[in-house]
Amino acid sequence: MRYFIVNLAMHLVITGIIVLFACISADHNKRKKTKHVINYFFPIIFALAALLHIIHYTAPRLMDVSSIINKNYYYTTGSVEKISYLKNYFVIDGKSYYLNPLHNKLVEGDVVRVKHTPYSSFTVEIKSVTESESEGDTNSSKEN
Repeated sequence: MRYFIVNLAMHLVITGIIVLFACISADHNKRKKTKHVINYFFPIIFALAALLHIIHYTAPRLMDVSSIINKNYYYTTGSVEKISYLKNYFVIDGKSYYLNPLHNKLVEGDVVRVKHTPYSSFTVEIKSVTESESEGDTNSSKEN
């Protein structure tokens, strides 16, 4: 779970930096020190970038903190369709699951059972399963 904590901290820092740039450029506009017309739009651009980063990365990881503390995870079983170039996520049934790239030993086509967090789909545990075991399982279930 150290990788999850470091990843969360990194995304919080990135969000903070983008918001800081938005504030600095807005203050620059307010003091009328902007020389080019295009620079007037920087606060809006930075604010939209911060909003998108929060929606896609930071907020789901923050919501998963309580799931990790309470050990409340979901299970999904399926065949690995794709593994990213950096090996930090893989795809099962069109949904991406994130994991520590140093511990990723998956191969495309493997049938696995993934224990993951509900919002950011951060992988806690991966187990290989045989075809006969996966037929009896439901595709997604919750553990309390």
